[in-house]
Amino acid sequence: MNTQDIINQIRAIATAEDMHRVDQLIRSQPGPMAPEVQQALLEKLKESTAQSKAAREDMITTLKSQGVEYPLTDWLTPKKYADRFGLKNSEVVLNWINRGIIPPDHIKEIPELGVRLVKAVEYSPRTYERTTDKTAS
Repeated sequence: MNTQDIINQIRAIATAEDMHRVDQLIRSQPGPMAPEVQQALLEKLKESTAQSKAAREDMITTLKSQGVEYPLTDWLTPKKYADRFGLKNSEVVLNWINRGIIPPDHIKEIPELGVRLVKAVEYSPRTYERTTDKTAS
């Protein structure tokens, strides 16, 4: 296989299997790697890195589950919710979920990821008036 064939194989990489196949092909070639092949590998690496970064950024801003998108500016994990609204820790949020302070329609379970999301709305715990009976002594 000549240098141009190897470069064409590099440019055609679309999957991990393709990458493995090209890696094996390059390793099977005698002598040092041609500079043109090195350049093609660097270009493919830059392209793959840019695609990966774009995919991660999209994933970071929107979670998709069962065809429904959850923008992560509107839906937060209990930890992120606690951080955003200045609560002591995520246990406070989980307690509020269990006590019904956070309405069920403001909670989304994503079982595939083991994630629970809370709508990014500020909630307040119920307040109770304390009465002190001074005649009881």
